[in-house]
Amino acid sequence: MNERELKNLKHKAIDYQRFSFIFMFLSVFLYIGTLIPFQGKTAAKSEILTFGCLGIMIIALLFFWRMKAAKKKLEQN
Repeated sequence: MNERELKNLKHKAIDYQRFSFIFMFLSVFLYIGTLIPFQGKTAAKSEILTFGCLGIMIIALLFFWRMKAAKKKLEQN
């Protein structure tokens, strides 16, 4: 790999890490929404928030794994 590809891969790894943190914070925010009681909250709304939290956490893990793969590839070169 040349310098340009290595630099691009390094930037991708940083971006994947940022996306992972953003999605993790968003999932925590949604999870807090399931814990805080408010008027008009139904079981269906809590389930939607819980499944949304789970889905966003899975997306965060996917970005984390892509970041780890990019860093591993960077270390090999």
